[in-house]
Amino acid sequence: MNPFESLLVLVNVPLSWLNVSVAGKQLLYQLFAPNLEELMKTDTYHYFALPDADKQAIDRLSNVYWPGITDDPERIKQLREYYEQIIVLVMYDDDGKLVGSVKMPSTTIFLNQQRYHVTGLSEVMIDPAYRHKGFGISLIMTAYALIQHDDADFTIFTCTPDLVPFYEQGGWQSSPQTVLIGGSAADPIASDKIGTVAMMSFFTPAAMDNQAEIEKSTIQLNVGEKIMW
Repeated sequence: MNPFESLLVLVNVPLSWLNVSVAGKQLLYQLFAPNLEELMKTDTYHYFALPDADKQAIDRLSNVYWPGITDDPERIKQLREYYEQIIVLVMYDDDGKLVGSVKMPSTTIFLNQQRYHVTGLSEVMIDPAYRHKGFGISLIMTAYALIQHDDADFTIFTCTPDLVPFYEQGGWQSSPQTVLIGGSAADPIASDKIGTVAMMSFFTPAAMDNQAEIEKSTIQLNVGEKIMW
């Protein structure tokens, strides 16, 4: 049996189809196995409605991946404001312990006079005690399915080259020609300057028809100071 259950935390997005618990379960059954019925739980929340224990667990994981990140009150305030605008997918084991999370930010961009709605991944985290047990791939597969069933034209984020095979298992493909620019207009963060590779997948006809052109583009997100995506 697969030892986890996922809690879907949705913020300001039109994922209304997931408000029906049966639909959410059917999606996850397709991804994992019919025998998850007794293990799986899905719900929708705004980020600020998350239990304090879950927020604290996410903070603890953040400190594992980025030591000291929660020690700066101003930085935490900025991140909290940013979090409220995005989707957060939180994963629990069968004992109810939070073992992983991923944020799925969305925005609208314009490329060559074409408007696109894009969604990415940010801060993919798995508790060190649960790595190499299938939790990570299950987490990103669920995230991919959510993005695919939302209104995103395509999905994009960046990762270090060593993680490309991992994210390819989740449904994305690497796009070495694409440059993703996060941060702010005054202080941009360019993916090609920090040694990361763009990962992409295309969903709508508009995006698929222009895939080659998009893959050769520089995509500016302007999401906020010191925030890549």
